[in-house]
Amino acid sequence: MTVEPISEFESTIGVELQMATLYLLEQYSVVKVEGDALRVEPPRPKGAERRSPSAMVRVPLTAIEHVLVFGDITLTTPALHALFERRIPVHYLSIYGQSYGSAQADPGKNSLLRLAQVQLWQDVERRFAVARQCVRGKLVNMRAMVLRAARNRPDDTAQHLQAAAAHIAQAIQAVQQLPAPTTLDPADRMHGLGALLGWEGRGSVAYYAALGAMLKDDWGFEGRFKRPPPDPVNALLSLGYVMLSKQVASLIAAVGLDVGLGVLHQPGYGKPTLALDLMEPFRPLLVDSVVLTMLNTRQIQPDDFQAEFGGVWLKDAPRKVLFKQLEARLQEQVRHPVLGQAVSYRRCIEIQVRLFAKVAQGEIATYVPFTVR
Repeated sequence: MTVEPISEFESTIGVELQMATLYLLEQYSVVKVEGDALRVEPPRPKGAERRSPSAMVRVPLTAIEHVLVFGDITLTTPALHALFERRIPVHYLSIYGQSYGSAQADPGKNSLLRLAQVQLWQDVERRFAVARQCVRGKLVNMRAMVLRAARNRPDDTAQHLQAAAAHIAQAIQAVQQLPAPTTLDPADRMHGLGALLGWEGRGSVAYYAALGAMLKDDWGFEGRFKRPPPDPVNALLSLGYVMLSKQVASLIAAVGLDVGLGVLHQPGYGKPTLALDLMEPFRPLLVDSVVLTMLNTRQIQPDDFQAEFGGVWLKDAPRKVLFKQLEARLQEQVRHPVLGQAVSYRRCIEIQVRLFAKVAQGEIATYVPFTVR
């Protein structure tokens, strides 16, 4: 059995290695460990006594940083052990991309970092300051996306987009001026974040209304709705956001932080709140921009979706196209506003995770979100 070159790796049995992310897509496949590689065996054909060796795929472990498992696919215990020994996380999703959970190696040995993270969460003012920056970064990048789109649109559409950008700018200004709470009311279900989340919501409503105007065709998009996605645009956004959250969660675990203890999203059983917090500024830049480009260039067609379980879902083949575009976007080079150096978007996410860790440990005073102009 040969090892496929990484730059050309693409299997006909539903295995994709895009950059450092291994996507397992073929239902009823079995993944085993073979030396320093994973061996992906396709489902056994009906009537056959065993799987065909020629249809199996071998993926070097050294080429993998994350594994995403879609649907009914079996990873053997030795395969999981091999992944965990290399601290490679495994994320389990439904065939439609809904997250079930993740499996990963034991937490890192830096317990002092996680203790500092808990202390940050307990400090009302510091926690609010970081949460505010996460929201501000998201709104700033949303506004940048809208203004970029307005430059190349007809006058009536441009005016609509500029008006949306003005609403988002108003939300940014309001967020910056919000006073930080000094104490928390035990009866406050919003944990002192009510006003902040309110302005985030207002800015997001204006942004998603503008997003509909950025589409060249009518896709039935009337705003952001999640479960289940009612239209193709929401289906793409939801799947893209899940993929992004898994990337961020993996990098958080690699740094040694607790992915379940964020500052903006409230903790919940199995909820990756810190990943949801730190990914906020990256949503428009990584997911929304890719979705818009794919729809407006017709890389995705209406018949690439299917209606099921009360929602709209992306089919298998176009899902692979989406993954490729998202991974390509993660590899694009951009100048980081803090470092002043050109790095990939994936590296930018890691830098933001490390900046958060430095804030938690008191090494720097202010968390600076990733923003573009």
